[in-house]
Amino acid sequence: MIKISRGLFEFITLLGLTFAPLSYSQNMKPLKIIVPFAVGGASDTYTRLVSQKMSEQSGRTNIVENKTGAGGRIAFDYVAHQPPDGTMIALIDATYAMLPGLFNNLTWDINTDLVPSALITQTPFVILVRSESPYMSLKDLVGAAKSNPNQLNYGSAGVGSTNHIVTERFSASAAIALTHVPFKGMSEANFSLQSGSIDLIVAALPTALSGIQSGKLRPLAVSSAKRSTLLPKVPTAEEQGISNFITSNWFGFAFPKGTPKDQIQLLNDQVNKALADNDVREKLATQGAEIVNLSVEEFAKFVQEDTKRWTEITRSKQIKIN
Repeated sequence: MIKISRGLFEFITLLGLTFAPLSYSQNMKPLKIIVPFAVGGASDTYTRLVSQKMSEQSGRTNIVENKTGAGGRIAFDYVAHQPPDGTMIALIDATYAMLPGLFNNLTWDINTDLVPSALITQTPFVILVRSESPYMSLKDLVGAAKSNPNQLNYGSAGVGSTNHIVTERFSASAAIALTHVPFKGMSEANFSLQSGSIDLIVAALPTALSGIQSGKLRPLAVSSAKRSTLLPKVPTAEEQGISNFITSNWFGFAFPKGTPKDQIQLLNDQVNKALADNDVREKLATQGAEIVNLSVEEFAKFVQEDTKRWTEITRSKQIKIN
């Protein structure tokens, strides 16, 4: 049996009291979550739902702050230049992955300065026409577009918007030529579609739901690998012969570069635990959001691959904002 002197024992105990609480207190400091978009949008809604559950389960205070502007670039730049102490994260999404293809001079390195930690959820896009449209299926729409190149027009939330780039990816996958009509937002594009001014839009499922449920819009296809539980009768684009159009609008969290790996892993664990809660799952499901549990490494690879795909589309279609 090894004997430890009283003085050495007291010294070891003091070390434990000194250093153990540091790790604990760091984990329990309030976590500030920076959302790049306005209150009430999908990114804000999903963030607040998951962060509240995380707080309930862990006891840690989570503070959601909306820092809008420049299509998310202000928020991403802000978090990328914060101290890497595990107390601040950014909400990143599909828009984030599209930025390198749209801008030549980002003020942070998208490959290194924000480290993906956890995927919250993803939602498919829906190809929509108005209810009175002659196109009853995706095959009808694609056939008309091939017979009359650039005669069908689609609306988006503006040049370089998510909807613009996603629709260009759809047209490339379907080998058709469409005419782009940019609006100030998807609400304007939606209204123009319903009034017959444009022929189609491609919108994220949460955005499309009200128009579909009211009967004003007809969904022709979803962009996911399998049918949405909210729209079980709507086939996927792939089912209808359009390959290479499996994509989603996704949402997740990222830390500043240099954040300790244990903090990055801890958040991943807490997010996945929150997503396992039945109430959270039900609320996400009502909006057509799908839960996919990814490890830190899997999410980082997902973001990298999505960024590559969107960069290829924006460059091949010569979509630039600056």
